[in-house]
Amino acid sequence: LEVTGGSESALLFQIIEKRRRDRINSSLSELRRLIPTALEKQGSAKLEKAEILQMTVDHLKMLQATGGKGHLDVQVLALDFQSLGFGECVTEVSRYLSSMEAQDYSDPLYSRLLSHLTSCASWHETASHQQPHPFHTHHWAALYPLPY
Repeated sequence: LEVTGGSESALLFQIIEKRRRDRINSSLSELRRLIPTALEKQGSAKLEKAEILQMTVDHLKMLQATGGKGHLDVQVLALDFQSLGFGECVTEVSRYLSSMEAQDYSDPLYSRLLSHLTSCASWHETASHQQPHPFHTHHWAALYPLPY
C-alpha cells in the first residue's frame, strides 16, 4: 500500500486534531469537577461544554469580587464540596432504603435514620453558606449522635 503525500498529511492532521479535542474534553471534565455549581447540576443532566465554561467564568468573577482570600477560599470550597457530597450520600441511602422490597416504612429505625441524615444534611447546607466559614477538623458525626 503506497501512501501519497496528501493522504499522509490528512492522517497526521486527524491525529493532531483528535489529540487537541481529547485535551479540551479532559480540561472541561476537570473544570466540571472543580467548580461547585457544576457539581450541583451534574446529577440532573449532562452539562454542555458552554455551560461548564460559563460556570467557570462566573466562579472566577465571584472569587475576584470577594477578593480571592486564598486560604479561606480553599476552606469555603472544601465545605461546599463536603456539603454536596453529604447531600448525595443522603439521597443514595434514601434511594437504597426505599428500594428494599421488605422495608417496613413504619419501622422507627427507618424513620429515625432518615430524619437524622436529613438533619445532618441541612446542618451541612447551613454551615456551607455561613460567613466566615470555620474549618472543622473533627468528625461531623460527633455533632449529631443518633437518638436512641
